[in-house]
Amino acid sequence: MSEHQPPIRLLPTAGLKQDLQTLHDAAVLHPRGPEDRLLRVALNQLGRINQGAPSTHPLEYMPSYPDLSDCETTYVGADPHAKPSHRIVWRERAPQRPGDPVTREIIAMGERANGQAYYMAGQRLGRPVGFALAELAAQREPIASPLRSRQRSLGSFDAPSSDEPDLQFD
Repeated sequence: MSEHQPPIRLLPTAGLKQDLQTLHDAAVLHPRGPEDRLLRVALNQLGRINQGAPSTHPLEYMPSYPDLSDCETTYVGADPHAKPSHRIVWRERAPQRPGDPVTREIIAMGERANGQAYYMAGQRLGRPVGFALAELAAQREPIASPLRSRQRSLGSFDAPSSDEPDLQFD
């Protein structure tokens, strides 16, 4: 790790732990098989991500997938002579306070075929297909109710409404 690079904290999500457990279980059934090799390569790659290795490439918004434009992907595969079969999807978060480490949240590890890893990551992040992050953020913000008029009829001055404090004058 270079002197100028901030420290990194790896944050494996529950989803990633499940992905690794599934791969581990397959590797136990097939020792020295492709699952065993893929597990070792994936763990090595997670170590490299923790040490600050760059991703294979940052992701962009594509309408046919969940928006993962705030994420990165790293390819992994069991056969070094073939196209990588899996992707690790992760995102980097800036430190909360000066001196805190950068957090690399590992969201999913899944098959590369048919974008399976991207769909898994989108599901885990609660991002449906076809919606940009800006659209999702706008949907999640509470809708501010318009300020209701404070004008009242003369007859309504008998008692304060339940949402207004009872003003007292000394």
